[in-house]
Amino acid sequence: MPRLFIILSFCLVACTLAVSSWSDSRAIPKTTQYALELADGHAPHDSLFQQLQSRDIPYTLTQSFNSPDLFVGAAIHLQNSDHSYHLPSLESVKHVYPINSFDSPNAFTEVVNTEQRNLAESSFTPSLYPLVSGTQAQPSFYAVQTLSQSVLDMSGLAYAHAQNLTGSGIFIAFVDDGVDYSHPALGGCFGAGCPISRGWDLVGDAYNTTNNILNPGPLPITTCKSHGTSTLGFAASQLRELPGGAPNATYGMYRIFGCHGSSGDDVLAMGLIRAYEDGADIINVSAGGPDGWTTSLPSVVASRIVQRGRHVVTSAGNYGQQGLLYSNSPAGGIGVTPVAALDLPYVPVLNASLTVAELPGERFPYIPEEVFGAGNETRRSYVVDDACGGVSAAEMGSLDDLALIIDSSTDECDLSTKLANLKTANASLVLITDTHSNLTQAPHVGGLDTALLRTSVASAIPHNGTLTLHYTPQLTHIPRGGLVAQYSSMGPSADGYGKPAVSAIGSNIPTPAPNNSYMIQSGTSFSAPVYASLLALLLEKHAIDDVHLSPEQARAIMVNSAQSVRLAVDADDGDAFTVLQGNGRTNIARALAASAYATPDIVNLNDTWGADSTGAGAGEKSAQVQLVNLSQKRTTYTLAHHPALTGYVLEEGTIQPSTYLPPYSNDTATVKMAHSVSVEPLSSVDVDIVFTPPQCSDHRLPIYSGFIEFTDAQDVNNTLHISYNGIAGNLSQMTILDNTDDFFQQGFPVPFTYRSSDRTMLNDTNTLTFSLEDDDRPALVYRLAGPSPYLRIDLVGADTERNRTTSSITIPAQESNNNSRRTSRSLADGVMGWMADLLGGTNINTNTNTHVDSDVKNNSSTLTINTLGILYEELGVSRNGFKGSGQGSSFYRYDMNTFADGAPIPTGEYKFLLRALKVHGDEHDSADYESWLSDAFKVI
Repeated sequence: MPRLFIILSFCLVACTLAVSSWSDSRAIPKTTQYALELADGHAPHDSLFQQLQSRDIPYTLTQSFNSPDLFVGAAIHLQNSDHSYHLPSLESVKHVYPINSFDSPNAFTEVVNTEQRNLAESSFTPSLYPLVSGTQAQPSFYAVQTLSQSVLDMSGLAYAHAQNLTGSGIFIAFVDDGVDYSHPALGGCFGAGCPISRGWDLVGDAYNTTNNILNPGPLPITTCKSHGTSTLGFAASQLRELPGGAPNATYGMYRIFGCHGSSGDDVLAMGLIRAYEDGADIINVSAGGPDGWTTSLPSVVASRIVQRGRHVVTSAGNYGQQGLLYSNSPAGGIGVTPVAALDLPYVPVLNASLTVAELPGERFPYIPEEVFGAGNETRRSYVVDDACGGVSAAEMGSLDDLALIIDSSTDECDLSTKLANLKTANASLVLITDTHSNLTQAPHVGGLDTALLRTSVASAIPHNGTLTLHYTPQLTHIPRGGLVAQYSSMGPSADGYGKPAVSAIGSNIPTPAPNNSYMIQSGTSFSAPVYASLLALLLEKHAIDDVHLSPEQARAIMVNSAQSVRLAVDADDGDAFTVLQGNGRTNIARALAASAYATPDIVNLNDTWGADSTGAGAGEKSAQVQLVNLSQKRTTYTLAHHPALTGYVLEEGTIQPSTYLPPYSNDTATVKMAHSVSVEPLSSVDVDIVFTPPQCSDHRLPIYSGFIEFTDAQDVNNTLHISYNGIAGNLSQMTILDNTDDFFQQGFPVPFTYRSSDRTMLNDTNTLTFSLEDDDRPALVYRLAGPSPYLRIDLVGADTERNRTTSSITIPAQESNNNSRRTSRSLADGVMGWMADLLGGTNINTNTNTHVDSDVKNNSSTLTINTLGILYEELGVSRNGFKGSGQGSSFYRYDMNTFADGAPIPTGEYKFLLRALKVHGDEHDSADYESWLSDAFKVI
């Protein structure tokens, strides 16, 4: 019998800012994996390998890229990270991409607020509890059908299906964690004549980015992961009861995850390339990680795929709680279509309540553990006064048919001991009284079902009463239906590109799952295949009419036809920021009937950097939009400005980005444009638009946005729009290096330095001495409040000084030390030429020896710091998140025992110099860096 699991994890307590423990953190690992893009030429791979061999650089080849359309190069794993400094100087190397790793997508965790929690836990009231992750509860057929039909209706898929559009003739490729194609909903087969006819396993079961064990093969099947089966399954399902979005399309799966752990940029890029070379019309990527820049390897490859006439659809990311300016890769790719998620009007919930025969008419709530097998059973209650001592079954009779009630208090022994004793006595169900109201979920004990009771509930249950535990999944209506989900990531990218592009339904989606199962899941992972399905139906419709749409045309038609979404349930609020909703909710009916489109569909106005701030036209931003008439008649369009709300990146009075929901206002841009334009049949006109940012608190980096609407003068229902977004502030003035205690709340600010072995803090009164052996080394903890194109850590002499009022750095004037370690960039070479080189372009000179100045000032003149050498450097660094825990996402730690090139550090007295290049910054100008200098330490 097929099983349906509902995978939704809810927090039953008010969610607060999580504080990570820096003392238990691990150091940033030295990067050893790189993708090298090679210049055109004869046998470029052979030339590369010969150069690596001649320089005695041991490596392992992990991927060989040989796609002239997209990427020619190699991904290598260096045996010694210190050899990375040779890579940019290799003759055949055109560009070096550090390979980042990203986790396998998981089902999203929802949140209920405090008021909902209090209501849910009210005593003597029928309660609906949100389903917890992994609850193996069978929803009713009605519930699944209601959700499925709601998805079809709200997405517009039902309308398109009624037009006999099913995706026939369109090839949709999924780059994901594999698929269980034996599932009946997916045809039960793989290959010619099957719904899934193409694909490749790029990794095998054992792969992750820690071991790099690759075992590729032709069959992308897996049952150890469910994500790919669900994302592809939404689009491809053949079941009448659970119809797919584009059931007659051809499908391919390109597996990029093993059974456990993460995947890497190189594998994702190869998955994109294979899907492209197999002829995919649409490539869906519901994977990736936070990356605020458009220049990661997957983003670059995805951009090139779009440039060459294919469609790339991605999830926008599930990091909405982190606030604005927190976009994803490969969603950051130029021309790629990242899709935000909208809520359904229904949420699956679990009616977990119990009734007592001796208390007719009363119903009490309980909270079951994740995997609960005692639901819908009737048992006698028995209050166990002492579960810490031996529990005698003889005193109570058989424990199998009892509901044992115990106190969670740990005065005499802890809760785990009590549960272990009861399990030993062959108990099967234990109801735990949450005495101190500090438990959010019943603990899991193998072979024992557990659940939580409020104190008031436990006291109402009579000893030896007859209990029935009701355990019924069902649906409840929520007012947020149609709004952008709170987990959906917000743009823009760090380099000013508006993300996402559009919104689609993504919450509570019923899908197939491995082993003939089904799941109900939420996330932008599912809004992406909803959009990909709709796009396939649009392409099919035009193919029937013998019209081929380019990615730019098809995307423009889809997003021009979307409808704006409000920010919140409150009708007084305005429309959501376009960097949250994109162009709005998809409207396939409008798209199928479209007789015109406008490009660019997103106008990126960026920030105020470089804009004239004085005189007439101060701060103005100009854009030109092309309006294309696809019809056979001359059409006049009236133009209108429809503003959205303005969101603030930063909280007032702090350097920290706002978390969800960011502060917002009704401040809007002023727009100047023609009142109307006329377009001849099958022709186009250019429309000039001038935007003036709103006058608001620019130090908080307000992101203003809205829509320009084009309405047919003869048919007011025929309207299309483009979105715009801009920052009414200067990103180069955003603080990058967090210098507060806001995150850790420990009494002293970041950055800070300490001894790795015993956590002793380094300060101006405590000069520590290190041997650099084992853990006896200095560690540096830092956070980024803003993104940086380039970050580096240098070792400098102990006599380097900081001007306490300006935070600049001063060192004694001295002659340049020709014997000092390398101080010019290598991997960072070309960082400011990213955009020019993004889609291919001129070779970058990686042999530069230009010195990077720091913020060093002496009598108003800039001096060159003679750093002793680079310890660590990184390109395109995203800001840290503030909600959630975990380094990398929330903070970084660097451990030092050698220079970055592997050279040993001699004895002496030193300081750390941490520098971050500002957005728009000139890498050669010291004024464009933020810097921090540690206190002195000794190396012996």
